Amino acid sequence: MIKLLIIFLVLVGGFFVGPLIQGHQGSATFLVANYAITMSFNTFLILQIIFLLVLYMIYWLLRKLFYSKTAFGNWLRSKSPRKAAKRIEQAQLLLLEGNYQQAGKLFSQGAKGAHNKTLAYLLAAQAQIDNNQLISANQLLEQAAKSCGTKELFAFQLVQIRLQIKNNQYAIARTNIDKLLADKPRNPEVLKLADQIYYEIGDYQAVIDILPIMYKTNVYSESQLDQFKSVAYIKRMKQLSIDSNPDALAKWWLAQPKEIRKNAIYQKAMASYFEQMGNTAEAEKMQLQIAKNKP
Repeated sequence: MIKLLIIFLVLVGGFFVGPLIQGHQGSATFLVANYAITMSFNTFLILQIIFLLVLYMIYWLLRKLFYSKTAFGNWLRSKSPRKAAKRIEQAQLLLLEGNYQQAGKLFSQGAKGAHNKTLAYLLAAQAQIDNNQLISANQLLEQAAKSCGTKELFAFQLVQIRLQIKNNQYAIARTNIDKLLADKPRNPEVLKLADQIYYEIGDYQAVIDILPIMYKTNVYSESQLDQFKSVAYIKRMKQLSIDSNPDALAKWWLAQPKEIRKNAIYQKAMASYFEQMGNTAEAEKMQLQIAKNKP
């Protein structure tokens, strides 16, 4: 930059010094509305430089105003808090109406002038996730990360995990949800996401482990949770039945609560899996237990 400035000054100096040395400065004539304006060439150059300096000063002033955090600067950048609030309000309506694509755009536009940029970007990202626009959602999440504070961190983590689930990134989603479960074990949204991830990766024991707290916090209706429990237990039995350790299923069964071991549906499933494994002794014990429970 300094070299360019030196070259520029040398060239300008040449324009001035050359004519002065020869004793003839030359002249410049301009015709404006039938008026002839004549001046020396050096005077023309001086006025030209002054004009350029004035233009630069105007540019510098406007740039300062444009990037200032004042109300006028926000207005110049179309970051008026009032405009942002209107866009976000309209985006919320569109979100409720199911127009996720347009809602995401308005949330993103409103974020530039919003009081809480992170929240606006997170809402935009969530709308794009719901619309399966995952690339756009990831970009918006990156924008949210730039201004994310402690207050918005939990919401950011939830949106991030939802995006990871959509992208089938279950390994990293599992790591992140386990951390959230350790911090917020009774949060309904954390429990829902954990349940979804565990089912997707086939970790039915993890599903079983969080079922008690899901019942206590009423994450789903009791009938829905009963269905989830039945699926999780039956699938866990199947997993253990093909385990290399033939005693794994029996040991697991004995470790379950009494209400599970006395349930006729689970008893029948256990008897069936014991028979498939060739463990006839345990299968017969289970059949006797089923017979005793019959009225």
